[in-house]
Amino acid sequence: MNEIDELEPQQYRRQYWEDDVPLRDVRQSVLRKFVYIGLLLFIGFLVFGSLVKFPDEVQLPFVLKTDMSEDIYQFPFPVYVAEKYVTPGTSIENGKPIIKITSPEIVTMISNYNEAVRNSDNYSDDKTLSVQKQKEILEIKLVQNNEKMSEVQKQINATDAAWKSNSAKLEFEKDDAENKLGKNKELYAGKYISAQELKEYELRKVTAADMLVAGKQKYEKERMALISESRQYSLDRTSLNNELEKLKFDSKFDSVRYQDQDLLAYNKIKSTFGSFEISDGCLILKSKAPGVVSFVFEGEKEVAGSSVLLKVLYRKSSLYGFITSPPTLIGKLEKRQNVHLKVATFPYYEWGAADGHLDNISLAADEKGNFNVTIALDDTKKMKGRLQPGLTGIATIVLSERTFFDYFFRKVKRTWYNSTTLTNDE
Repeated sequence: MNEIDELEPQQYRRQYWEDDVPLRDVRQSVLRKFVYIGLLLFIGFLVFGSLVKFPDEVQLPFVLKTDMSEDIYQFPFPVYVAEKYVTPGTSIENGKPIIKITSPEIVTMISNYNEAVRNSDNYSDDKTLSVQKQKEILEIKLVQNNEKMSEVQKQINATDAAWKSNSAKLEFEKDDAENKLGKNKELYAGKYISAQELKEYELRKVTAADMLVAGKQKYEKERMALISESRQYSLDRTSLNNELEKLKFDSKFDSVRYQDQDLLAYNKIKSTFGSFEISDGCLILKSKAPGVVSFVFEGEKEVAGSSVLLKVLYRKSSLYGFITSPPTLIGKLEKRQNVHLKVATFPYYEWGAADGHLDNISLAADEKGNFNVTIALDDTKKMKGRLQPGLTGIATIVLSERTFFDYFFRKVKRTWYNSTTLTNDE
């Protein structure tokens, strides 16, 4: 008898039932995998936190400005528009007529300017000729005076020469009379001549001496008279020179005065209206540089005082960003730091942000305690040609780049500092 005869088929046939297979213990392998994965993640986190850097940023509002501001034509009194030569969007060149205006104040200014010009022209035409004639008369008098002085000097020289010759003759006659008197006194003492003859020799001696004294006195009198006359001519010459210098000074002063009046009248108009041209009692305003007209008054002919008549935006002007930094941040800002400008008019998620850098930082605070900072635009990207002065937005300033651990430990330091400060205060 076979062994399996008494067994049921399911007892001797090989049957596989999954429920009957014992479960394998995989807990250790799964735990090992979790450890490996966690270790890899930890190492990756360390590498990421140590090497990958994030920008440390601050955000401040900004406004766009230009180095040459928009030229705005507005006046403190009403003006009347006589003619317009431009419209908004018109490109203009330097010196091109823009608009023609007038008003009672303008008419008064033009009248004053024309009067100053006429006075200056009249002085140049008439007064200058009169002054020239006076100068010629004075110069002729000076020439005549010099000639008279020269003549007097010749008379003085002739008088000196005549006296030199005459004085020698008179001295000789005086000496001769004295010698003869001395010899005749000896003869008289020897009784060779009479007393009458001796008196005649004494008289000759006295006469010769008197003639010498009289000649010298006459010479000195004539010479003094000539010297006095020469001095008078010298004084007259000085007086004529002073009068000529005064005439030149007065002429120059009057000329400068009239020119100054002319210039003041011109500058008064120019300082109020800018570059201009006068035409039929009106002012034609001109552009001072190439640019584009951005606004023109479109109302009635009368423009009220302080109202904007015209605006011109100059093409050569360059845009820059302007921000005011509070004193709590100014110490972190440095030149050349990168800046991203998000313009409010152009959403950054569509247009992007303009790139720039800090260009200038004020060294002192303003009256509100803030510091002025300018931003140079490097790349306006999609907004090129669309930005204009007055637009605002948010400037993101990149102070530095820090890793995750730099931020983490900075917070730890802050927490530690705050906790130790509170402990010390207690």
